[in-house]
Amino acid sequence: MNYPRVVSAAVDAVMIEFADEISLPVHEQVMRCLAWLEQTKDTALLEWVASYRTVMVYFDLRRTDAQQVIRTIETAQFGQQQSLKQTKLPRLHQIEVCYHPSLGLDLAKLSATAGLSVEQFAQRHSEVEYRVYALGFAPGFAYLGDVPEQLRFPRLATPRKKVPAGSVAIANQQTAIYPKTSPGGWNIIGRAVRWPEFELGDRIQFKPISLAQFERMDARR
Repeated sequence: MNYPRVVSAAVDAVMIEFADEISLPVHEQVMRCLAWLEQTKDTALLEWVASYRTVMVYFDLRRTDAQQVIRTIETAQFGQQQSLKQTKLPRLHQIEVCYHPSLGLDLAKLSATAGLSVEQFAQRHSEVEYRVYALGFAPGFAYLGDVPEQLRFPRLATPRKKVPAGSVAIANQQTAIYPKTSPGGWNIIGRAVRWPEFELGDRIQFKPISLAQFERMDARR
């Protein structure tokens, strides 16, 4: 199948599809598409919603139709990505995380399975710069990629009924911070004290801290 492609998705919406995979290059295509949409002067395009590899574009039925919108988007030549420039650089957030088995409920098990010590696992997880690929599941929940291959584990077979807010977790190639206490099926490997409200495209770096540092910071919240 040839990508990118634009297809009708609803009476008042079309979907731009960039690939059938999740990856940083695909994410960057999505971000450049969003930049083009923000800059376009076509007022018939009302709003858009992005995900890992797609952008849904809603339009005003009183002013245009799906075929016209598809032609407009196709002429934007998304394949020539150098012609689409982002309006702002992604923000970089450095987030302190305590990788300790008392907080990272699955950390010891995952480390042993990966053939790493807890410290090595934490180092591998924190030495990568992640991107916010998508937002969802719950308000403030950001899907971050990409987790190093050695650290990729599937979701838990049975989700936990209660995951503490700030828990840092892994599921396959993605990692995340639970923004509030909630049920969850991801593997918990640590906990953050503070984290911002994320936006699509933000860059994330995790900084390991000790349990004593975490407890001092948590006490001051």
